[in-house]
Amino acid sequence: MTQALQPIPENERSPFPEGRLAQLGVALGLIAAMVALLLLMGRHPVCPCGRVTLLQTGHDPNENSQQFADWYSLLHVAFGMGIYAMVRWLRPHWTVGSTMLAVVFGHSIWEVAENTPWIIGVFSGGVNAPHYSGDSILNSLGDSFFAFSGAAAMPFLALPVVAVVVLAIEVAVTWGVGDGFVVGTLRLLGVDV
Repeated sequence: MTQALQPIPENERSPFPEGRLAQLGVALGLIAAMVALLLLMGRHPVCPCGRVTLLQTGHDPNENSQQFADWYSLLHVAFGMGIYAMVRWLRPHWTVGSTMLAVVFGHSIWEVAENTPWIIGVFSGGVNAPHYSGDSILNSLGDSFFAFSGAAAMPFLALPVVAVVVLAIEVAVTWGVGDGFVVGTLRLLGVDV
């Protein structure tokens, strides 16, 4: 195993502040920076379709990843759980607050990357891939909320429960919109699913 994947010694401190108010400020600053970058990238604040809802339940491709939440929001719950688990493994002595800030930081980076032309092309270019033109800022904020929620549940869940939750999310998204981590990966590999 490479040294980068080894837990760091206890004398290595978190780069994040420990006070709750300071942590809230950092979290809000990270989210504000994400929103600013998405605006600079030309992302729409809300769905260009003219409708704003909390949850997209239909299959209108023009609303994919445009409303606050959709089927893909469930995948962000699993993503937040994964970031939390990885940070706790690599930095076991960090406080839960520092770990949660690492989740906000990591997910904010993903939201910006997810909306680059290259990633949009990758997601929409697979065999039978659903229409994807990037997220609205409202959807990126919703996805961040869901990732944070998944991470916030982690201190209270045993590993087998986490595995069941992630599997249930994958099954639900695959059933709901015919997509997910597994189906999307297969599409990227050129499998006709």
